[in-house]
Amino acid sequence: MGRHRSLSAAPEALAYTPSAISQQIATLEREVGVGLVERNARGAVLTDAGRALVRHADEILGRMAAAQEELQAMVGLESGRLRLGGFSTTGAVLVPRAVVAFRARHPGVETSLVELDPEEAVSELRAREIDLALVYEFPVVPGPALDGLDYVHLLDDRLNIALPAGHRLASRKRVRLADLADEPWVQGVYRGATVAVLPAACRGAGFEPKIVFRSDDHMAVQSFVAAGLGVAVVPQLTVPTARPDIVIRPLEVEGDLLTRRVGVAMPAGSWRPPAVSAMVAILDEVCTELRSDGRVRRSPNGAKPRRRRY
Repeated sequence: MGRHRSLSAAPEALAYTPSAISQQIATLEREVGVGLVERNARGAVLTDAGRALVRHADEILGRMAAAQEELQAMVGLESGRLRLGGFSTTGAVLVPRAVVAFRARHPGVETSLVELDPEEAVSELRAREIDLALVYEFPVVPGPALDGLDYVHLLDDRLNIALPAGHRLASRKRVRLADLADEPWVQGVYRGATVAVLPAACRGAGFEPKIVFRSDDHMAVQSFVAAGLGVAVVPQLTVPTARPDIVIRPLEVEGDLLTRRVGVAMPAGSWRPPAVSAMVAILDEVCTELRSDGRVRRSPNGAKPRRRRY
């Protein structure tokens, strides 16, 4: 009625009967406790209260329409945000490739990155501080519990040995872990459960490693190796960014003790934000490219990445 200025025109526009409109107005007046329509010999007009209510209703309807448009833009990946967490060595190749591809396809979605080890990432996911995170675990040391999260296994990332360029073993095609028993070690992790991975593997080879430096900065690890201060295991994911003054060789070790399973975790639920699904698909694509380049291993038995809900 506020638009059509008539109790007879409003029902026609809304496909209601005049009596139905009158009943709705009467019900509304009882609920708000004030008259909204003033009837006289020339028809019916809105009271001051009625005009105020119409003004607020127009604002509410406008906001609802704007919200619907924003939600549709998010579903269509035309807007929104994506918060991605990843451990340090994913920053060498995997995450940069994935983010570049995501931004090229969905430039309207704001992306942000934060470096987190797996334990921190799981905590941030549960608090909904991030939308998805790359995590890993080694067979010898279980990763953080993923209950309440969905998980997609992306690839298996083996660890190699990094040696100074003039090292006595640098000319070998492969190096046995036992051959490094007397070497000083630079460990590429300084906290968390995976600190125990290298010592456990070395003990399996019959010695206790002499660790002289720990850092989760893979470039700092390589710099220490280049300076001749020790040897280090380095993930295959970081090999494309290796310094030219170090030598990287495959490492012979019993079983898969020094191969980590890398995947992406996200909050579980029947509905997943479109931006999260899009990034998971892109991470899978990038990992497929890395596997085809021979830089990382395929999933067990060459299978596609497995999806699990905990």
